[in-house]
Amino acid sequence: MAAILILISATLYGISPILAKIAYGYGVTPLVLLTWRVTVSAGLLWTIIAAFRPRVRLGAPMFGTLILLGATFVPIQVYSYFFALSLLPASTASVIVNTAPVHVAWMERLALGEGLGRGDLVILGVIVGGAMLVAGATPQAGHPLGLVALGTTTLASAFYLVVQRRVVRDAPPLVMLAIIQLSSAAVYWTGMVLTGQSLSPLPAPALAVIVGSALTASTASFLVLLALRTLAATQTAMLGMLEPVVTVTLSVALLADTMTWVRLVGIATVLGGIAVFYWRLRESVGAAVGASPGSGDGNSGAL
Repeated sequence: MAAILILISATLYGISPILAKIAYGYGVTPLVLLTWRVTVSAGLLWTIIAAFRPRVRLGAPMFGTLILLGATFVPIQVYSYFFALSLLPASTASVIVNTAPVHVAWMERLALGEGLGRGDLVILGVIVGGAMLVAGATPQAGHPLGLVALGTTTLASAFYLVVQRRVVRDAPPLVMLAIIQLSSAAVYWTGMVLTGQSLSPLPAPALAVIVGSALTASTASFLVLLALRTLAATQTAMLGMLEPVVTVTLSVALLADTMTWVRLVGIATVLGGIAVFYWRLRESVGAAVGASPGSGDGNSGAL
């Protein structure tokens, strides 16, 4: 089940850059977009918490950790990506950022002692190679700042995913996400004040896509946190490589991007790699359950 959650979240994340590009077309800046988005998201999450009132006790260290994440790595990761989107095609930005599994693999090994077997490392290489084919073209050399921003996003995303894998063991996903989003909202609002940008007035279509972006991103983030309770960070990142496939497909359909044979081969490679990796996950979980006492036929349906 955890793998299915990641595939759903990757699909939702794949929609996000397309919505951002549409908003930019109405003159919305990355900071304005993200301030609106995180404010809507935080408001939604805290409304859910207020309605259901889950009984959660977080110690001061954990609460401080979540506040710190929301004030540092999350806005750095997200803003640098959406800034790059304002300079580069959505398809190119999405593919480059989603090479993060390479960094997640070594970070997770160092930080958590979790890693991939040789067969899975081969699959990781195939998936990343396919993703680079999906890019279809070299990013415009005229936007080096966009490439620097993507590099920052990739490293920050990898680190944040590894941290989430550890933190989610001790904090409920919904509460964890709500605290992080509220902390990030404070950072973005501070940025708005310091830069003198205004949130209004926004055209109705721009506001609609921003709200849609908030809903899809919040749902995707929550699903990732749920999955990370049972799925390693590198495995999560590998399954998340579905995201650039979704982004490129939508970019071609909605933003007049170009589909080439190279991209088609890349998409097939990524999807094939994900399918093989998903099958290996099911096989490994089934074998583990089958080897445990009283497990029956070993068909747990855990993924």
